[in-house]
Amino acid sequence: MADYTPLFTLTVEHGYYDGGVPPALGFTPVSRTAVLIKNCGLLIKPVAGGIIVLQNKKEQESLALHAADKEDPLELVFKVYAEDVAFKSKTDVLIDTNEAIPFFHNHVERDDTGGRSRLHEANDASMIDLVKLDSNQFNSLLDHRDRRMPPLFIVSIRLKEKALKSIEQEAPLSLKNYYIKFKERQLYWKYYLVGSMARETLFLIDMDRKAEFISLGKELLDGQRDAVTFRSAHRLPLKEMPQYRFQLKEKGNGSEKVIIKRLPMADVSRFGRAEIDGRQEVVSEIYINC
Repeated sequence: MADYTPLFTLTVEHGYYDGGVPPALGFTPVSRTAVLIKNCGLLIKPVAGGIIVLQNKKEQESLALHAADKEDPLELVFKVYAEDVAFKSKTDVLIDTNEAIPFFHNHVERDDTGGRSRLHEANDASMIDLVKLDSNQFNSLLDHRDRRMPPLFIVSIRLKEKALKSIEQEAPLSLKNYYIKFKERQLYWKYYLVGSMARETLFLIDMDRKAEFISLGKELLDGQRDAVTFRSAHRLPLKEMPQYRFQLKEKGNGSEKVIIKRLPMADVSRFGRAEIDGRQEVVSEIYINC
């Protein structure tokens, strides 16, 4: 049985998902990387939110020869896909697959935190990580089919000769743990009270006083239906397991009555647009009709 040494781990974190780990990401090596994996005895195994790359100890010399080439850096490049079709809608950074996708890498030195190295400049993935699909940087990484149906993002890990020697010698802390961190989407939440709920005596509160809502009065919807609307005063995060406790109450006869103890939370099923403070903003629309 072959004896394998771990070279590095590569994981993805996402603020939307419970536990911070996005489900079912696929890491597909580009053609040149696939050849390296085969010729250098590498093994790619899935872990929670990513992969771990290992090497057959009998093939260490082969990989070391590639790493020693100063003119042609040894790098492993993966195209990453998400099984969750709503991944982009849950993500704060705008991923426009028609023009650009994120490119994450370890080509520049970044501070390690707790034995981990991030693969982007800012604390979270951001617009500065986007690279245009027609960039020369992608010429050897994406074919015509990839450009028509791009991956979610591309990640490149360069393996340096010094780092490989440390791993061969089983030096302490030699294993690199790379990570990519996506922030959950932040947007305005807008509640529509329709049908018998379209009463102007109703109002929204946050039981924990973390969020505030603005009453926008009545709106006329399609089909000549009235709706009483409320919008969050600020952008709020989308979460798989929301942490808010919004309640619908009604004023009357000098008292207040709870109508809905826990209002449903925003999700990615229905987005709209609205002008807020002179800017076009994405709004999560939540309809209440009891």
